[in-house]
Amino acid sequence: MDGPDGAGKSTQVKRVQSWAEGQGLSFRVVGKWQVFEESQVPQARFLRGTTLDELRVCIAEMPNPARMLFLGWLNTLAAERARAADADLVVLDGYWVKHAATELLAGCPEELVDAIVHAMAPVDSVVFFDVTPEEALRRKKGDITPYECGRDPQCRPESFLRHQAAVRDVMLDWAARRGWDVVRANTAEAAAQQLRKLLAPKLGVEVNPRPTVGEPRPAVVDAPAGH
Repeated sequence: MDGPDGAGKSTQVKRVQSWAEGQGLSFRVVGKWQVFEESQVPQARFLRGTTLDELRVCIAEMPNPARMLFLGWLNTLAAERARAADADLVVLDGYWVKHAATELLAGCPEELVDAIVHAMAPVDSVVFFDVTPEEALRRKKGDITPYECGRDPQCRPESFLRHQAAVRDVMLDWAARRGWDVVRANTAEAAAQQLRKLLAPKLGVEVNPRPTVGEPRPAVVDAPAGH
């Protein structure tokens, strides 16, 4: 699952987890910011003492190509853990898409971005959550970072809108050319329904299960693993 800042990916992760587990599927979510959890990513324990807020500010201050290499490290770790995860449905919360688009626009050499993307563990399918910059800004309620604003240290709303519009154009072009599933994230419920319709056939379950009153919902067994 990938998309612009403010697209509601974290909200959809929670909704799809409830839906999947309600149908008897095992579920696992993997994300790049789990590097702060030593039990999940022990090799990132050198980050102890650093907060996520501080790291996000530091990322915006990094020059390229160092920033792309660091972001590639974060995303590569997450993708490898997602590939190794043992569950019926594995959701990788954030892939390479947003960062690759952002760094290309920031002047990172295209060959470096392509090499990092090519080396990253593949997934079974990519779901791209689309949202307009204006709606994303409304949802974030002022909680925006320099990186989300095109590295503007003042985090001005106009910088956020301008940067997010440019990144969104690149990502939508990739989605069209690569055949990704696009979910229009105008409302959380509408996006959740679209996502269930995309996942249900892949997992062999119902979009909107309706268990018989008084009977337990049957567990789904032997469903294929999906990333």
